[in-house]
Amino acid sequence: MLILASAMSFGQSENETVRSLTVDEAVELAKKNNVSVASSQITLDAVARAKAHSWNSMITSASVSASSTVPIDALSDSDSNYTASFGVSATVSVSLSANLFTSMNAAKIAYESGKLTFDDAVKSVELGVRVAFYGLLYERENIILQERNLEIAKTQYNNNLAKYNQGRLSEIDVLSAEVNYKSKIPTVESTRTTFLNDLASFKQTLGLHLAENIELAGTLDDLINLNEISVDVKTVQSSSIKLLEYELENAKNSVLEKRFSAFAPILNASFNWSDEKWYVGYDGTLPEDKKAKKSASISLSATIPLDGVLPWSARNDAIDSAQDKVKKLELQLDNEKKDLARTVMSSLRSIKQSQESIKYKQANVTLAQKTYDMTAEAYNRGTKDLLTLQNANTSLLNAQVSLKSETLTLIKTILNLENTIGVDFGTLGK
Repeated sequence: MLILASAMSFGQSENETVRSLTVDEAVELAKKNNVSVASSQITLDAVARAKAHSWNSMITSASVSASSTVPIDALSDSDSNYTASFGVSATVSVSLSANLFTSMNAAKIAYESGKLTFDDAVKSVELGVRVAFYGLLYERENIILQERNLEIAKTQYNNNLAKYNQGRLSEIDVLSAEVNYKSKIPTVESTRTTFLNDLASFKQTLGLHLAENIELAGTLDDLINLNEISVDVKTVQSSSIKLLEYELENAKNSVLEKRFSAFAPILNASFNWSDEKWYVGYDGTLPEDKKAKKSASISLSATIPLDGVLPWSARNDAIDSAQDKVKKLELQLDNEKKDLARTVMSSLRSIKQSQESIKYKQANVTLAQKTYDMTAEAYNRGTKDLLTLQNANTSLLNAQVSLKSETLTLIKTILNLENTIGVDFGTLGK
């Protein structure tokens, strides 16, 4: 029973343990445990293996054979005169073409593109974790604001109820305060439910058990970034542009491969070796043409395709089609660079707008707080009615929530811009 009690006590303390997480620690957990990252790693390993073995497109064959010949009458008649043979032969052949170069180059391009795709997958997970982390900070702080608003409404109701019992306040004011108080309870509960649901999804992203208690370190106020943020559009190289450049390089390599197929010769080399021995039967006489023989030979040949000479041939059409793809990708790459420049400039304008809005909303919170304090004091003196006090409290809450929301918007915009231009998170605005 003591052991059982100790085990139960240990389990309770383990469940009550709260694990504090910073945003960087959350990112590391996601990189280690996230399914998407693990799947992308498998894909990267596959293209790395293909690159390492890209030389195997060179056609090589080797064969070894052995044979023996014994007359049937030698097996039944020991006095018969016979000859028997045993031979071994080996052949090695190699076929070389210019397409070996394009095959190896295509494998190299696929590997480089695969590495970039893997890095994008990891960064996408990191972006999602950071956005979710800061979103949870906002939801947690929103809960605090809503609970504080509820507590103020409850205090107002209790004070009014006490005044009503003393005969100093009308019943309608008490009922109004009660309605105002109880109408805020569903909002608080809904905010808590949303936070818990999003927190569960966040734990799953990090690979944590849903029953594990975690505490998110930091506040949104610590992340308000009002520094000037600038980006040199001319030097930006996003992953989407880099992927298109790899695709364009691969298309040009395909054009070269099609030209090799139409014009380049194919070289063939083979080596043959054989060893044949003869054995004699009863009288020991071995004919002259049955002597032991060894031979070796090397042969070289070249095959030159003639399809390229004919402008209407299928291989020439394949070259033209490959060149058409190159032209399309060049147009697409140019358009992608213009889209990137437009996106960066738009993000910078949005960041500037959010920063100015935050300054305004910070001042608005200060003003709303001062207005509420003065209204509450006036209400307690009896110079302001309950509705005026409730409106002042609502204005303060709206100002506080609006500031938190705008701060989250600024953080997300900066994160998305950092992801777009391919820099480390936290780089802009330092």
